[in-house]
Amino acid sequence: MKKSSTYFKESILFPFFPYTIKKTSVMKTRTLFFLFIILLPALLTGCKKEVIPSGDLFITTRYDGMAEDNVEVWVYESWQQFLGYEYLMSGFTNDYGEITFTDLAPGKYYLEAEKEKSSLFILSKVDSVEIIDGRQTNKILNLEAPAK
Repeated sequence: MKKSSTYFKESILFPFFPYTIKKTSVMKTRTLFFLFIILLPALLTGCKKEVIPSGDLFITTRYDGMAEDNVEVWVYESWQQFLGYEYLMSGFTNDYGEITFTDLAPGKYYLEAEKEKSSLFILSKVDSVEIIDGRQTNKILNLEAPAK
């Protein structure tokens, strides 16, 4: 009795199948196996992405009710770092007196802003702000001249 050409012994790819299988069945099994091997890692890597909690800080600096440009602003993570001048980040405000610090971890920060208005006096302000995850916190720093 001669076997049909649609049947063969699949022992290389499937050694755990010691019996004769239909060729079309093997092709379906092989296709499903390769799809499983290719798609499973793709699905597993795409399922979970670590989201780091962070928020943004938008600061506007003013003096006498007007926006003050070119003010240097420092952000400190703690009061101790503020006292030790160990700032986390700094920058200068734009023409509209605005600056944005992005991707800050949630928590309390201390701010210092300073601008030399003339050779006679310096404008400054120290304040604190609370950053909330997933939100932009807005802060207005009203600069003050030194007390006489």
